[in-house]
Amino acid sequence: MKAFTLILITISFFFSLACTGGPRKPIAKNGKNVKFEWDFSREKKFVYTFHQTVNNEMVHTKGGAVDKMHMTGDGFLTVKVKANKLADVILSDILLKSINYDQDGKPTKEDEMELPTNVAQDMKPDGSFGERNVDLLFGILLPLPLKTLNTGESDKIALQIPFNANGSVLFSKGFNTLTFKGYESLLGRTCAVFKGIIDISDFKVPEELYGEYENYSTGEATYYFDTDARCYVGADIHWVMNAIMDSKSNDETHSGMYMDSKSDNVFEIRLDRIE
Repeated sequence: MKAFTLILITISFFFSLACTGGPRKPIAKNGKNVKFEWDFSREKKFVYTFHQTVNNEMVHTKGGAVDKMHMTGDGFLTVKVKANKLADVILSDILLKSINYDQDGKPTKEDEMELPTNVAQDMKPDGSFGERNVDLLFGILLPLPLKTLNTGESDKIALQIPFNANGSVLFSKGFNTLTFKGYESLLGRTCAVFKGIIDISDFKVPEELYGEYENYSTGEATYYFDTDARCYVGADIHWVMNAIMDSKSNDETHSGMYMDSKSDNVFEIRLDRIE
């Protein structure tokens, strides 16, 4: 899991352990059985502003102090359509700022750095990549229903998050359930609006694995897709990931490993231009 460094702070955090423009009004539009796909008919670039806020909390020992970190990342996300009618998604010019806090809530360390450009190759017009970890990211950031929908109907995008349980790789499984709510105006464009309910909480621990483990992720999102230009216009996402690992030990000379962590993420993505 190396693509999209800032976004993967959230996921690898667990795996290694793992609107502008004023109010928007509903718009009436005759759009039954609408199919939602990107327009990859010719080479072009969809360029988006990208903002992410992350609040991480971590406890390394049972009953121990909580380590806290606040991060922000600002830059650009570009969907670059290629001649083969697939697209590379590029995260670039990301300025990452982070602050660590002590137990009293006082900042102890501040950092600022520009992250290297990251690329996820070959996104299909339906928004999928065919690679599990990348599909997880974009199934949350820029998902599209996989079937035609009428207003009020829903589709489920299957997702799973890896979790390293003291060396054993487990998966938390679930869905981003997208409900087609109708049409609104955003950035001067008429957009289909989806309400996303993220619930990736189906986590089963094999009976052979000693200790206690939890891994669950929930969130809500609103997505805006221009069905005429067939491109994303914006996304507002709140996504929270939680994990607990108490590996214990059946050997009295070893206490095992302990971790209790939470990552609270907010994303804002807005279309800046089409080139």
